[in-house]
Amino acid sequence: MKDPTILRTFLRPKWLLTHLLVIVLVVVMMSLSMWQFGRLDERKTFNAGLKANATQAITPIKNLAVNLPADLNTIQWRRVVVQGTFRPAAEVTILNRSQDGAAGVDAATPLDFTIDGKMYAVIVDRGFVPLATPMPKAPSGDVELVGRIRLSQERRTGALSDPTTGVLTEVQRLDVQRLSEQTRLNDQQTVLPFYLDLLESPQITSALPAQVPSPRADNGSHLSYAIQWILFSLCAIGGWVILVKRAMRASRPTSAAVE
Repeated sequence: MKDPTILRTFLRPKWLLTHLLVIVLVVVMMSLSMWQFGRLDERKTFNAGLKANATQAITPIKNLAVNLPADLNTIQWRRVVVQGTFRPAAEVTILNRSQDGAAGVDAATPLDFTIDGKMYAVIVDRGFVPLATPMPKAPSGDVELVGRIRLSQERRTGALSDPTTGVLTEVQRLDVQRLSEQTRLNDQQTVLPFYLDLLESPQITSALPAQVPSPRADNGSHLSYAIQWILFSLCAIGGWVILVKRAMRASRPTSAAVE
C-alpha cells in the first residue's frame, strides 16, 4: 500500500470506523470463545468430581455429619443412608421446577434423626410433582432412605429471589442456610449444611413425587460454541480483507488518471 492515494482512502473516517468495528468484533468474539473454553474446563472439573463422588459406596450419614469437611464440595453427589422421621409441618415447596418437559414443584421436607443421642435434621428434596397435581404427603413414622448430597442451589442471573427474612413456605431455590433457622426444632438440633435428593426408600412406593434426575455428566456445547466464535471472528477478518482489496482495486484507476 505504497500509493498515497490508497493510503488516504483507508484513513478516511468511514474506513477508520470500519477498521475499529472489525477490531472490536474480533476482540469480543475471541473473548467469548475463551470464555467458552473456560466453561468447558469448569464442566470437565465438575464431571470428574461428580463421577468420583457418585460412584462411591453408600455410607451412613453419621460418618459425614459428625466430621464434616471444610470444603463441602468434596462430598457433594455422594450417596448416604439415613434413618429418621419426616416433619411435614416444616415442608417447603420449591417453585418453578421442570422435569421431562412438564412444569411443577418439588417438596423439601426436613428429616429428623439422632446420632449418639444428639439431634440432627437434614432437608430432603422428596421429588417433583407436575402443576395441578396434589403433593403426596411424606410418610409418617420411621423412614430409611438413600439420598444424594447436594449443596444449596445458587440463584441464576435474572431469576426471582426469595425474601431474606421471615418463615418461607415457598421458595425459588433451595438455600439450606436460609432455611436452617426455620427448620431447626430447638437449640439442641443441628441442621446439616447440605440437603439430600431422595433416591430410594422402602417406605415410599408411589410414583409421585418423581425422583430428581441425576445431573448430566457430559461436556455440553461449550466446545462447539468456542469454535463457533472463532469461525465468526475469522469471517469478520475475511470480510475486512475482501473490502480492503475491493477498495484498493477501485482506487488504482483513479490514481493512474491523476498521474
